[in-house]
Amino acid sequence: MILNITKADYINEFKVKILFNDGLEKIVDLKNYINSKKHPFFQPLKQVDEFKKFHVHKTLVWDNGADIAPEYLHDRI
Repeated sequence: MILNITKADYINEFKVKILFNDGLEKIVDLKNYINSKKHPFFQPLKQVDEFKKFHVHKTLVWDNGADIAPEYLHDRI
């Protein structure tokens, strides 16, 4: 099975409630992940107002091109 995110809801700060296509649903805190990334795509996401503008397209994606692999998110849970 290829792992995908089917739904994600912003909770607060850098926390997201994620539902995977294998049925797993948990809340992930991505604050440390976002703050550790030096890539330019992640710099705007350090601002909560920008972080919470994600959408789901098999994974978490932002309009500036940043994304986080569903496997990484699944394993963090």
